[in-house]
Amino acid sequence: MNRLRLFHPEPVRRRPRIIPVFLPYHGCPHRCLYCAQHLQTGMSNGVETATGEPALTEIHAKMRQSLELLTAGGTKDQGVAFYGGTFTALPVIWQERFLKTVQPHQAAGTITHVRCSTRPDSINAKHLLWLREIGLDMVELGVQSFEPDVLRQSRRGYSAETAVEACLTVRKSGLEMGVQLMPGLPGSTISGWFRDVDQTRALAPDAVRIYPCLVLRGTPLSQAHRAGSYRPWSLSRTVWAVSRALNSFWRQGISVIRIGLAPEGALTPAIQGGPWHPAMGHMAKSHALRSWLIQALTALPGAPRQIYIPRRFAAEFWGHGREHARTWQRLGLPPSNVRTWNRPYFLVASLADRP
Repeated sequence: MNRLRLFHPEPVRRRPRIIPVFLPYHGCPHRCLYCAQHLQTGMSNGVETATGEPALTEIHAKMRQSLELLTAGGTKDQGVAFYGGTFTALPVIWQERFLKTVQPHQAAGTITHVRCSTRPDSINAKHLLWLREIGLDMVELGVQSFEPDVLRQSRRGYSAETAVEACLTVRKSGLEMGVQLMPGLPGSTISGWFRDVDQTRALAPDAVRIYPCLVLRGTPLSQAHRAGSYRPWSLSRTVWAVSRALNSFWRQGISVIRIGLAPEGALTPAIQGGPWHPAMGHMAKSHALRSWLIQALTALPGAPRQIYIPRRFAAEFWGHGREHARTWQRLGLPPSNVRTWNRPYFLVASLADRP
């Protein structure tokens, strides 16, 4: 074969625009070692309870107002996501109030997908069926890791068996399932990370989020970092590990819908350490693309002489700051031999393809 036609391995799935409803700390049994949701969600200045949490009444009122405006304006096909906190551990009356507030907007076609995030030890089959009946479509489980020592050192408060069982329970409920992973937690190793990836693949979630562990000021992890008892992963190590995971998930048709925390205004100044970069997702995806293409090029009978790449993947092909340019040059693909086009696939010709 003198030419290769290749489609990017990332699964293509329709993604409605998400309307996030942040519930920082609500329902959580305790604050985890690394957690600073008020910074991660950008809600550090909202109306708060006596414990410093934004009040549910205020969060609910803002959500209701936003949905009413969207429906009145004829907006269609949006998604609502309840993030932060532990949704399924909220008082039941609040779970019901939030979801029933969404119902008329589902009927109007404004909202077509509703998801929530929660802890693996805060669900049961009967409750999930009830949530599904009143409008929930997806549960994202904050697993973080399936490694027993990582869970223990991170003070997650549940076992690896509980995390696996939670995934199976969500799957049996008929709800879509998401898994959130956090490489670089205390006790994390590269081999353990790849075991997490393999275990996640075995559970076949509909989507995965990857949040590399950061050290945020004001958390217990910040204290451990200052004391020298915790050393975060480097940026280069994290990008490499996440890129390898991406190709593993993509080969199985699993979407990775987020890599790294969004750069909220209050978050960046609070980062004390860890693999932070505003282009983390782009960097990991570009490394995954490079690895995938290099492997695919081995099917050519000779060295590649020209490549056409879909325009939407041009930035990932070259990498952050064009860091992959030397790799492609070494393989016989200098910039003069690289073309972008509007077709959805890559086309590679080898030297053996010359007339």
